[in-house]
Amino acid sequence: MAMFGDPEDFVVMSEREKYLYDLQGFLVVRKLLSTDEVRALNDALDAHPDRTGDHGPGGALDGTPLAGPDTQYVHYEGMLTWDQPWCQPFRDLLAHPKLIPYLNTMMGRGWKLDHNIDVLTSKPGAQGTPFHGNSTGMFAGSTYYMYDDGRMRSGLIVCQFYLTDVNPDDGGLTVIPGSHKANFPMPGYVRHYEDHQEIFHHVTVKAGDLVIFNEATTHGALPWRGKGERRCVLHRYIPKYMHYEGGVYETRLPEWTKELTEAQRAVLEPPYIYNRPLIEDDGESIARPRREGI
Repeated sequence: MAMFGDPEDFVVMSEREKYLYDLQGFLVVRKLLSTDEVRALNDALDAHPDRTGDHGPGGALDGTPLAGPDTQYVHYEGMLTWDQPWCQPFRDLLAHPKLIPYLNTMMGRGWKLDHNIDVLTSKPGAQGTPFHGNSTGMFAGSTYYMYDDGRMRSGLIVCQFYLTDVNPDDGGLTVIPGSHKANFPMPGYVRHYEDHQEIFHHVTVKAGDLVIFNEATTHGALPWRGKGERRCVLHRYIPKYMHYEGGVYETRLPEWTKELTEAQRAVLEPPYIYNRPLIEDDGESIARPRREGI
């Protein structure tokens, strides 16, 4: 299954990439992050072994193909507010210039971070995660995918920046290509990878690659069998007028965000439309149209 292009093509989202994302519901962007960027992110994590958060539910997948001998996977938390220099590589991802053309194409001008940023790590033997995604044949106001008048539009999008390699048979992120357009609910045997495994696609990447997928694309993770640790940074973006994650969001940005660039602050704005700061393609400058369509 063809998914890749040359890094030189990624100045804008190419027609080839648009076709592949529309067809599959996911896209692999090679070498979006430089070697130095990957190193800085890994160094920051290595310096904070005490900042891990919740673990996966132990034993929850026993008896399914997703079970693993070490039933836990680990998340890091609070990376944007770590001390300098450790917070900086994570802040630099918020409005990464190479990412902006993809988000502008998939969601239109104006989008925001949804959820806190997340780092998912798995050590050899870690269990997988059940498959999920919309796949109900019903319009979901927050995880939709549509194409109209020459433009694609998506609801919630997941961006996984990979800090380590994922080789064939290692496990990790696995998707059902095209499922973002499915017209029938996902069967239970799909949720736990128990039947029709031929419809799944295991995503292989190198450190520095980016995987983008629509939240409606059925996705999960196979047990981690790689020789080393699996590490990826997860950013979830959503159109500027929407809020997906539960709980209360702040209508005023916290004090620490004054340390960010104007573009990075724009990503953290709450949902609204009029007079919203819009990030230009250079990842730094801002446009502020007074009235703007959805």
